[in-house]
Amino acid sequence: MGNTRRRRVAVLASLGLASIAFTAIPAGGSASAAPPGHAHASPHLKHAQPLRVNALLDGQDEDNGAAEPSLSALCQSYLGAPNPYGNPAPNVDAIVGDSIVQAGSQTGCAAAQNETTVAVNPANPRNIVAGANDYRLFNSREGRNDSYGFAYTSMDGGATWTNVALPHLTFSTGATGALSDMDGAGDPAIAFGPNNTVYFANIAFSRLNDGSAITVNVSHDGGVTWGEPSIVALDGADASGNPVPTDVFNDKEWIGVDQSSGAAYVSWTRFDSTASPIVVSKSVDGGATWSPRTSVTPTFTPGGVTPFDQGSFPLVGSDGAVYIAYEGSVCQSLACDQATDHDAVVVAKSTNGGATFSSREVSADYDFPFNRDLQTPALTGENFRINSYPSLAIDRTNNRLYVAWADDRNGSYDSSGQSIRTNGDVFVATSGNGVQWQAPVALGSAADEVFPAVAAYNGRVAVSTYTRSYNPNGVGLDVVMNGATGIGNLKKSPTTRVTTATSNPQVQFVTIGAVSGQELQGAFIGDYTSIAMGSDLVAHPVWTDFRGNPTLTGSTPNQEVYTSSVRVR
Repeated sequence: MGNTRRRRVAVLASLGLASIAFTAIPAGGSASAAPPGHAHASPHLKHAQPLRVNALLDGQDEDNGAAEPSLSALCQSYLGAPNPYGNPAPNVDAIVGDSIVQAGSQTGCAAAQNETTVAVNPANPRNIVAGANDYRLFNSREGRNDSYGFAYTSMDGGATWTNVALPHLTFSTGATGALSDMDGAGDPAIAFGPNNTVYFANIAFSRLNDGSAITVNVSHDGGVTWGEPSIVALDGADASGNPVPTDVFNDKEWIGVDQSSGAAYVSWTRFDSTASPIVVSKSVDGGATWSPRTSVTPTFTPGGVTPFDQGSFPLVGSDGAVYIAYEGSVCQSLACDQATDHDAVVVAKSTNGGATFSSREVSADYDFPFNRDLQTPALTGENFRINSYPSLAIDRTNNRLYVAWADDRNGSYDSSGQSIRTNGDVFVATSGNGVQWQAPVALGSAADEVFPAVAAYNGRVAVSTYTRSYNPNGVGLDVVMNGATGIGNLKKSPTTRVTTATSNPQVQFVTIGAVSGQELQGAFIGDYTSIAMGSDLVAHPVWTDFRGNPTLTGSTPNQEVYTSSVRVR
């Protein structure tokens, strides 16, 4: 495997969905360096020296010098054993037609789904569209299944679902032209526009070469059928799909749509050999064509936001203002080597249709500890990579914004800054204009919470998150939700347990520990979850569950997309 191949794999492993799904590679969450220490007096560093982009781009081999795991990544520790979980109802498995891999290196393993997105039709709250990284499709040139964009659609408020693969995103689904060299698709993001129009954004990427693209498919019937993909951004391939040299990787896109004008905005992280700025592109013709990218990350000034950013999330207010939340680094210099340098939740605002943006730091975030065996930030005792990317919501009835994220400011550390035990908590901040933000409200327990999502409508706000509070001394995860009228009541609101059983995430996606040399299950469960709320004030959290489908004979635990419907009082 040559240097170009190593570089591409390192970027995929560290920045996006993907390569960890298939071999034992180092997974890095967001591109980051290990924090030099932890001090509760100030946020601890993530992006020291600066972001280590060059190290990532020159990165390690897929297997990090270790042996391959004995199990294929889609195979799980429960193979051959009965499913220990009961009927999940009222939780709903949104996957219809899930499968066992029939060919290639993963034969006999369950297809996985993870990293969820969901949106509710503003004109019909019973029309819900969700999506995920879905590993049901076989890629013949890889000899294994790869991730792909599937849309899951409900017309009855989330009780039943249909699903369909988006057309022609990759080689395995007959893509032609620029996308014909792409092997996988992921980082799903869905948004409704007016008139039952749904936009579904993904990244598409080549595993054999350096190509990456941002794509959007559009549905005009509430998510039942989908049109051909349009290309928002493309690097590493020409218009015919031939590989071309590049040092750019397009990653972590999200989409927001103006409910009045129909203008759509896609933001993403544009990684190159020196930086990772947030950029945005706009469509005013229903997603058919897209404008040249515009920078969201501000020009650096000492003590300001650097171009080392990730995890963007755009939304459009009822007045047409565009808001983009992201995790950024705030540093005195581009070396990011001072004690006051820190990571932060940042929200950028544009009042001229996305032509220019001004960014405002909402709050510092406190990084989760770096696990050297996993080569990624992780919770104590868990194997999956984590991050502090923000989730953004806007209540279009009053134009109030809410942003939620998780960090480890309440974790336990020794005097040298080494983590004793994580205690990830969720934080939620609100603003009436995207410029002045109230101090964040903390939600959480003495156990870990991670991957929160937020939704809002008609004064109500709902926040869902993974929690370990029902298995505090183990690795099991549940999903919980808090809902209330306004952020002031959110912290006082009762926590609703959404999942009907705790499930073990240490299934599928096996890697080899860089220090221990041991096989580690559950190294990737996705980089986010999602929630949406409609005009009926019913919230729909959507998450990666690990029970499989216990109602099916022969089902073993595996990663499935689950959802539930919870009314917000």
